[in-house]
Amino acid sequence: MACLFGYCGPPADGLLARMATLLVHRCPLGWERVDGATVTGDRVEIGHGIAAWNQQSQLARRDHDLLGYGGVLFNLDVLATPGDAATDGANRLLAEPGLRHAPEPYLEQLTGCFVLAASLGDAFYLLRDHAGVKALYWTVHQGRLLFASEIKALFADPTLPRRMRAGALPEYLSFSFVPGVGTMFEGIEELQPGSLLCFRDGQARVRRHFRFETLETAPDAPPQDYPALVRAALEHSVAECLAVSPDKPPAVFLSGGIDSSAVLAVAARQLPEIRIPTFSAHFGAEYARENEFVQLMVDRYHTDHHWLEIRPGGFLERLREIIWRLDDPIGDPVTVPNYLLAQAASQVADVVLNGEGGDPCFGGPKNIPMLLARLYGPLPGEPSAGWLERNYLRAFQRCHQDLSALLDPALLREAGGEEALIALLEPYFCEPEPLDFVNKLMSINIRLKGANLILVKVEKMSSAHGLLALPPLFSRRIIETSMTCPPGTKLAGTVEKSVLKQAVRDWVPEAIIARPKSGMMVPVRFWFQGDMRRYGKKLLSRSQIRRGGLFNPNYVERLLNYEMEGVPGLRHGLKLWMLVTFLLWHEQMVESPLVS
Repeated sequence: MACLFGYCGPPADGLLARMATLLVHRCPLGWERVDGATVTGDRVEIGHGIAAWNQQSQLARRDHDLLGYGGVLFNLDVLATPGDAATDGANRLLAEPGLRHAPEPYLEQLTGCFVLAASLGDAFYLLRDHAGVKALYWTVHQGRLLFASEIKALFADPTLPRRMRAGALPEYLSFSFVPGVGTMFEGIEELQPGSLLCFRDGQARVRRHFRFETLETAPDAPPQDYPALVRAALEHSVAECLAVSPDKPPAVFLSGGIDSSAVLAVAARQLPEIRIPTFSAHFGAEYARENEFVQLMVDRYHTDHHWLEIRPGGFLERLREIIWRLDDPIGDPVTVPNYLLAQAASQVADVVLNGEGGDPCFGGPKNIPMLLARLYGPLPGEPSAGWLERNYLRAFQRCHQDLSALLDPALLREAGGEEALIALLEPYFCEPEPLDFVNKLMSINIRLKGANLILVKVEKMSSAHGLLALPPLFSRRIIETSMTCPPGTKLAGTVEKSVLKQAVRDWVPEAIIARPKSGMMVPVRFWFQGDMRRYGKKLLSRSQIRRGGLFNPNYVERLLNYEMEGVPGLRHGLKLWMLVTFLLWHEQMVESPLVS
C-alpha cells in the first residue's frame, strides 16, 4: 500500500486532515504526518497512510528538510551510508549528504515501487518510480502545490475547481483510461513514471529522467543468450519483492497465462519451504475460463490455492464504491476482479505479487496489427497524416469509432475531435528513439498503457484493502533488460513474448508456454443481457442520459438493445461497461459533494 498526500506553499489550516479523510480507505491503520517550513518560508505538510506490511515511519524531518514516501524502496541499503539498519528508510535518506548536496541526481537513483515527496533547501520535490507502479497526482493552485495518491484528496482544498477537462472524455472512451499527464479534471496532472517534479518560487517544473528508450542497442550477443539475461533480471526482481515482507509469505495472483506463471515459478523456487497462497478468478462454468492452466501451476508448485467465482450479484451493490476507489475512471471490467481478488488476498497476506508487465515489456498483444498497418500504409481514401496514430486508437477496440455517434457534437468539437487524439499520440510515434518499430510500440505501451492503466488499476484496487501489490515483471531492471534484447527475440514472427517464454521454459508447463494470449475475459457481453440488464437499463435510461447532456441517448439505447447495425466494431458489453463506469464516477467525483 502507498498513500502519500500533502502540500507546499501558503499555510492551510486543516487541509492535511481533510485530505486524509478523503483517503481513509487507504489508511486502515491510521495516518501520520510531518510538517515544517522551507528556508524560503513556505509551509510544508506531508501525510502518509500506515501500512500493515511496514509499520515503520516513512516520514522524516531534519532541520528545514522534510521527506516522506509511500511504497517500498529497493536500493536504500546501496545508496545510504552504512549505519543503523533498524533506522527507518525516510530518516536514513534524509541523513544522506548526497541528498542534501545534489538532490535531483540522488533521487533519480532510487528504485522500487514508490512515490516520494521531499522539501530540500529552497525546493520541494515529487518523484514517481521508474515503471509507475504507484500513482501521484498534483496541481498548483493559488501558489500552493497540492499532491496526493488519489485525485479526490486534492479537492480537500475547497477552492480548487472541479471542472472536467473537455478532451478527457473522448480520451477515456478511446482508451478506457486517460493517457499521459492529463486527468479527467482541468489543471490536475498525473506525475508520469520516472519523472521528477521540482517546485520552487511558486512554479512547478517536471522532468522525465528515466528515458529507457535510449538503451536500444545493436545486438551484441547471439539470440540464445538473451533468455538467460531475462531470467536473471526476473529472479532479481522477484527477490526484491519477496524481501519486502520476509516474515509473512506474499500471495500471488495467478491467471493461467505465461506472465503470472513465470512470477509464481520464480517465487516458489526462491521460497522452497513455503506453501505460497495463490488466488484466481473465474466467472462460472458457463463462461470461458482458464482453470485448467491455473491448476497446472498449482499442482506443480503445491500452492495454497483460492478460487474466486465472480458474478454480478456479488459485486453490484459495491460497484459504486469500487468506482470511487478507482478515482480516475478506468473502463476495463477487469477492475472488479482486481478489487475482489485483493480483498480475498488481504485476509492472508500483506503483499501480493502479480504478472502485470509481461505484455508491454515483452511485445504482447496488439503489436502485430500495428506492424501490419505500418507495412501496408493508409487504407484507400484514408489521409496519410496520422494514420499510425489512428490505427493505434483502433487497436484498443474501445469506443474510438463510436465517438461521433455517442458523444454530444458540441462536446466533441470542444474536445478537438479525432485530431486532438492524434496530436496526443503523435509525440510518442515521432520520438527519434527507439528506432525499431517493435521497440517503439513497447515504449509507448509501457509509458501509456502500463503507467496509466495496468499498474494504476491494480495499485488502487489493492490499496483499497491495505494490500501492497508488486509486479516483478514491471521493474526498472526488467524494462532495461527488455529494451536491450533485439526486437526479434521479443516478437519472434507471430510468437509474442518469445524471450520471456524461453527464459522460464523449464519452470512453466509447456501447455502454458505454447498457448496464445487470451487475457481475463470478463463476460460483460452476457451480463448486460442477463444479470446486469436491469441495472444497465436503469443507470443508462433516456432520462439519465439526457440529464447528463454528454451522450446521445439514441445511441446508448442501441447499445442496450444489442443492435447490430450502426455499432462499429460491436463489443456492446464493453462499451456499456465503460459508460456505467463513467457515469458512476461522474456522479461521485463531479456532481456530488465529496465524502469519504
